Amino acid sequence: MKFFTLPYDSGHRGLRMGAGPLRLVELLGVDAEEIVPARAWRSEIGTSFDLYSALAKRVMETDDFPVILSGHCGASIGAAAGLDADDLAILWFDAHGDYNTPDTTDSGFLDGMCLAVATGRCWHGPASRIPNFKPIDPRRVMHVGARSWSPGEREALLRDGVRLEPNFDGIDATRMLVHLDLDVIDSRYGRANPFACEGGLSPDEVLGVIQSARERFTIEGLVIASYDPSCDGDGRIADAALRVIRALSS
Repeated sequence: MKFFTLPYDSGHRGLRMGAGPLRLVELLGVDAEEIVPARAWRSEIGTSFDLYSALAKRVMETDDFPVILSGHCGASIGAAAGLDADDLAILWFDAHGDYNTPDTTDSGFLDGMCLAVATGRCWHGPASRIPNFKPIDPRRVMHVGARSWSPGEREALLRDGVRLEPNFDGIDATRMLVHLDLDVIDSRYGRANPFACEGGLSPDEVLGVIQSARERFTIEGLVIASYDPSCDGDGRIADAALRVIRALSS
């Protein structure tokens, strides 16, 4: 495994969910390569797309299984580009749809648009400058655990062919990227970040879906995103993240 960190939240290093990658690396006791944005000026959109571009390049250059620990969900855009989107499916765990666009967002939060970017729905100009970026066909995306939707978001996902149930039959791909936003875990099992809510999956259920995916696809990369250690006082969410990493290393 090759570990990368993108310890940024809304363009700021080490802030809120940007602290999560640093904490997870500490708990894992591994050396990780930190991805650094090209420009010194920090802004949510510019810095984020800089990070996606730099990550894509480094994933392309490594022969090891990439494990990307990120403060934001957009790391999966860069990871998919680095792995090459041809014949690649995405298993997207998240409490939120992440399928808004600049025209539909009710929060203005770039993280809420990341799956839309990955599938070519929005931010076409910045995305086109990511090395090797190609949109993922929405019909090759399985979105698991969402329950906090923006208006019209769920309907847009279904209209575009994104699967909202863990059924892998008929997905036209042999390779898969696993994206795990830790707030997919039901808040009864721990709080990953301020946006965590009840009604999600248990850590065991997350692992079960990943195991089912491994029986059908070659898992080629893992992104773990959106962990704010300040919300995880008892460390249960960190433990869940480490379980997933260790499961994919076996």
